[in-house]
Amino acid sequence: AAFQAMGQVTDAAITAFFEAFAARLEDPGAWALIDAANAADVSAARLKGRSTTRLVLSQAMRTDMIAGLRAWRDSESTRSRVLETIEHDGWSIDQLTAPLGVVGFVFEGRPNVFADAAGVIRTGNTVVFRIGSDALGTAKAIVAAALNPALEAAGLPNGAASLVESPGHAAGWAMFSDPRLALAVARGSGAA
Repeated sequence: AAFQAMGQVTDAAITAFFEAFAARLEDPGAWALIDAANAADVSAARLKGRSTTRLVLSQAMRTDMIAGLRAWRDSESTRSRVLETIEHDGWSIDQLTAPLGVVGFVFEGRPNVFADAAGVIRTGNTVVFRIGSDALGTAKAIVAAALNPALEAAGLPNGAASLVESPGHAAGWAMFSDPRLALAVARGSGAA
C-alpha cells in the first residue's frame, strides 16, 4: 500500500524526508536514545561472545550516515525520466524509468545500512529492513527516534520504510519469499 501511495508523493517531499532523517540523527536528544540502545546491544553481544566490530555505532558512523542521507537529499530524482524516444510517422513511444516496488534488505549488525538502504525511496520505492538480532535494539531506536519522525514530517506514506522487528532468521527468509517484494538485497556473511 505504501508503494502504491508513493506514486502521489512529490520529489520535494522525498527530499524533505532525507533532510528530516539526517536532522534527527544530528539531534542530541534523538541520538542519545539511539546511542543508549546501541550500548545495550553491544553489551549484550559481548556477553554472548560475539564480535561487535560492525555493531558499534560510532561518532564516525553517525557522521557518515548523516552525510549519506544528505547525499540522497541532493541527488536528482530519476522517476519518470525519459530514457529513449522512438519516433514513427504520426506517433512516438517514450521509454521511462519507473520504481521497482518494495525493496527488502536483510543485513547483520551494521546500523548504517538504514541510511544506505533508505536511498531506494529517492526513486519512489519503499523499503523493508530486517537486521540481525544483535542490532535489533539499535534498529528499533533508529526507527522510533529518527526514521519514523522523518517519514511523518515529510508526509510520506506510513510503511514507506519499515522494520521487521523479529530476531529470527525465519523472518528474513519469509520476507525474501514474499512475492510482493520486488528486489531482495542480502548484506552480510550469513546463510541468506
